Amino acid sequence: MNGNAIHHSCWVHSNPLTQRFDRLSATHTSNVAVVGGGITGLSTALELLHRGFSVAVYEAGIIGGGTTGGSTGHLDAHPEIGCGELLSKLGETAGREYVQLRQAAIAAIEHRAANYCDFTRVPGYYYSEHADDASSLRDECEAAARLGLPVEWCDKPPLQFATVGYRIDSMARMDSMAYLRRLTDLVVEAGGKIFEKSIARVSLEEQTRELSVGDGTAHFDHLVLAAHCNKSDSMLLDIETPAYQSYALLAEVANPPADGLFWDNSDPYFYTRRWGSASPNKIIVGGCDHRTGDGDTKQAQADLEEYVRQRFDVRSIESRWSAELFEPTDGLPMIGKVPGKENVWIATGLSGVGLTWGTAAGWLIADQIFRGSSTLQDALSPARLSVSAITGAVTEMAAPVKGMAQRILPAKKIDPVTLRPGEGAVGDVEGVHTAICRDKSGVLHRCDPVCTHMGGTVSWNEAEQTWDCPVHGGRFTNCGKRLYGPPEQDLQSPKTGKQ
Repeated sequence: MNGNAIHHSCWVHSNPLTQRFDRLSATHTSNVAVVGGGITGLSTALELLHRGFSVAVYEAGIIGGGTTGGSTGHLDAHPEIGCGELLSKLGETAGREYVQLRQAAIAAIEHRAANYCDFTRVPGYYYSEHADDASSLRDECEAAARLGLPVEWCDKPPLQFATVGYRIDSMARMDSMAYLRRLTDLVVEAGGKIFEKSIARVSLEEQTRELSVGDGTAHFDHLVLAAHCNKSDSMLLDIETPAYQSYALLAEVANPPADGLFWDNSDPYFYTRRWGSASPNKIIVGGCDHRTGDGDTKQAQADLEEYVRQRFDVRSIESRWSAELFEPTDGLPMIGKVPGKENVWIATGLSGVGLTWGTAAGWLIADQIFRGSSTLQDALSPARLSVSAITGAVTEMAAPVKGMAQRILPAKKIDPVTLRPGEGAVGDVEGVHTAICRDKSGVLHRCDPVCTHMGGTVSWNEAEQTWDCPVHGGRFTNCGKRLYGPPEQDLQSPKTGKQ
């Protein structure tokens, strides 16, 4: 894993990350403070700068080291919850506005990318490997047309193993890391100020005007939380945006598909695209999602590779990685003012399509700050409470409850000698409740297993060599250093006993 990133995506392999901007070490004042330097934070900053605000962006790590840098670069406007389900939730008029937001986001990315990011318009294909699914997919195709998507039924999509499906025109793919660098340059050119390695310690009042950031203090009139996860104190948002891990790999194959975006109707679904215009035989494939901290990470990685090898003539696997996403329990993103706060906005719950929703969130939040309203403001409001959200939240509570319960359940005894390089576990080590792992070089690391956010018990992610919390998606390095998510502090040392 790149030392400056929470992932080791193909984009980082080809373009290692370096720090470009200083850590905040004094007091900085701006009209708007944006927490998070990924696509959501930088897009929001750019929109606000164009509306005449002074803006400072505070990134906890390095630009590109977070979720955007781990993205697979798909740009589509097809609703994650399905077209029929979106129509049932919002109706046709609002449903069309919802789709148009993501179509407009693709157009905005195309304009900003210019010729820097391998941005390429390609068709998208929603398909099934099973002919029996033709009827349900035809229903979805008709619903997609009602939502204004440019769709056409395909008796045989251009993918070897696809049986039925439909095409959506004018979707796109890009190099997401190159785009993030381009967006960073645009923010700086517009007069924005960026600070890296400047974690914000978020403590909110009804009106929040300053935060401790890095080694300094940020003063502002408006605060935007754009760190992908819920950085607010809203328990409702924690419950309604559970964390998931999605896996991806870059493979060179002898039989690549046509240049397009492909995703199937399985749950969780698999998705495939060409890596880049100059490498037609290299593809990115993703899938095998599971709740963060509550799945077999090595098995998920192995299952994805098996899926690819069963369907393509694989010459080599060049990169494997995973990225975290936050799935809204009612299927709609959370974009708008934080409940109970007067000057704090947030964008979270963007599912696995944060490149488009993060871009759209930029002008939605900017519009709300600038003129007090935006498109679909109520439908996407973080303060909304729907029956489907409550039902989904109840279903999703199993992993957090399990994570909390591990603190009081009897711990299994662990003999450190039995841990092989790359393995880790949580249990009783010499009478002390401990998160212990042996890194791939053979060195043992011990930490207190209690997450420093809200007290969940972390679990070992063997695929990524990290400690992950199933409660709200906090992630830590093998030695307990904070990597990502709501936690603002490292894991502590074990309560008692030897190190």
